Amino acid sequence: MSKSGSDRKHTLAEIAVPAIATLGDLPTVHGARTPDRVAMLYEGRETTYGLLDRKSNQVAQALRAEGLRPGERIAYLDRNSDSFFVVLFGAAKAGVTLVPVNFRLAPAEVAFILEDCQARLLFAGIEYQDTLRVATEQAGGLKTIWIDGSGEDSLDAWISGRADTPLEYVGPGPRDTAVQMYTSGTTGLPKGVELSHFAMIRAAVEGLSVWPAMFREDAAVLATMPLFHIAACNLGIAGLYAGGRAEIVRGGTPLEIIQLIADHKITITPLPAALIHDIIRLPEVHGLDLSHLDTLLIAGSGIPVELLREAQQTLHCGFALSYGMTECCGGLTYLGPEDCTHDAGDKLKSAGRAFGSSRIRIAGPDGKDLPTGEIGEILCQSDRVMSGYWHREEASREALRDGWYHSGDAGYLDAQGYLYVVDRIKDMVVSGGENIYPVEVENALMAHPAIGDIAVIGVPEEKWGESLLACLVLKPGVACPPDAELIDFLRPRLAGYKIPRRYTVLKAFPRNATGKVLKHQMRAEFAAPVE
Repeated sequence: MSKSGSDRKHTLAEIAVPAIATLGDLPTVHGARTPDRVAMLYEGRETTYGLLDRKSNQVAQALRAEGLRPGERIAYLDRNSDSFFVVLFGAAKAGVTLVPVNFRLAPAEVAFILEDCQARLLFAGIEYQDTLRVATEQAGGLKTIWIDGSGEDSLDAWISGRADTPLEYVGPGPRDTAVQMYTSGTTGLPKGVELSHFAMIRAAVEGLSVWPAMFREDAAVLATMPLFHIAACNLGIAGLYAGGRAEIVRGGTPLEIIQLIADHKITITPLPAALIHDIIRLPEVHGLDLSHLDTLLIAGSGIPVELLREAQQTLHCGFALSYGMTECCGGLTYLGPEDCTHDAGDKLKSAGRAFGSSRIRIAGPDGKDLPTGEIGEILCQSDRVMSGYWHREEASREALRDGWYHSGDAGYLDAQGYLYVVDRIKDMVVSGGENIYPVEVENALMAHPAIGDIAVIGVPEEKWGESLLACLVLKPGVACPPDAELIDFLRPRLAGYKIPRRYTVLKAFPRNATGKVLKHQMRAEFAAPVE
């Protein structure tokens, strides 16, 4: 049972801090109110709210000295660290938009994003030098500030000597773009999702409305998922908005993560089902004090009932999950601890109900509402919907129509307003918390000389939620390449998590009258879970 039952839920009006209208205001407000309170903890390094305010001011001053102007873009590529928020808030104070880049991408994919967003400056982890050497060359060159470097081009050296006072200019407005996150579409080309300061702040407020435990004096969130994901970024911002502590982990084994949760008295953290699976099988977990852990947010595509039962019995905390997307600045629905239990029946198959400012409706092909229980496209309204796709006017018009965001996902609502996502119109696969679009994999595999046709689908998998299965139609007279050869073929072309580990050969794919591959039939055929 959730420990949150004793915490009174707050209304949005109670949570909102009027003085925090943009991301840059957050460290300024808390830096003045509670300068000595710890804002962030990363690998033993404490950053107080006062220091966070001063360092983000230095970043803003340094950006201005580099010639960056409001509305321009800077990119950030690294694994999790406290520097992410220092740069994020500094960029916000300078009116500059931050573009977080997935550090798992291949050089060509990184280069595309850097070119597309027209980045003026890149902040990066030193371990990605080889990737970025290729990517920045392809992108036409880009000055890089090394986050964890020690030379003149390191982040510390770059801000050294800069004033730690605010810039003397009128800052960004709430509707200006704070963050531009990239998400792939069915065309396989990544699109930059423009999220305003208002949307990001609203996401924090609405998240806190369902996390009342974050108003405890010692409340802390743990950033375990990559911060280039909107959900992870939002959680960190929400913890800081509440004046709590954001702890950040760069990586770690299941034992190290659960040990940190216990030792540092973490209140809320997201974990994918695969990691929960590994944690509850650790002998050491039974000796840990997890009494401060209020809620585990299940990241990714849900959790099997039996795994949830085991996790509840072992960890004794609440569990929750949601449905959302980058275009809506995170979760639109929430299945809280009172519903997200192994004995909740059909409710556990849902993604919960709309919360905060979000509204959900189910529409047919004609755009009209469908009756309760009937499957159609999921349409969303929220204060947190994106401004649009960066330089993609046609795609923006297609997604934002008649005042609603058209998700491309199929689902239905029950009589109580619980949303059930039954398919992905866009064929997205969620594996271990990562969103994967099969068309990217298909396009890469089609370059292999043995393959005549390809369809990649997601199939259920206990640990990862879903895994990729590549269904191949071979060219006439060609033998099937070994799986290892296909994996090696894809390594330089795709990020590692996008590479299928399973392959099967078919004579042909099921198709409709217009020739479209019926992937829902293929998913049903290959639905048996793989251990």
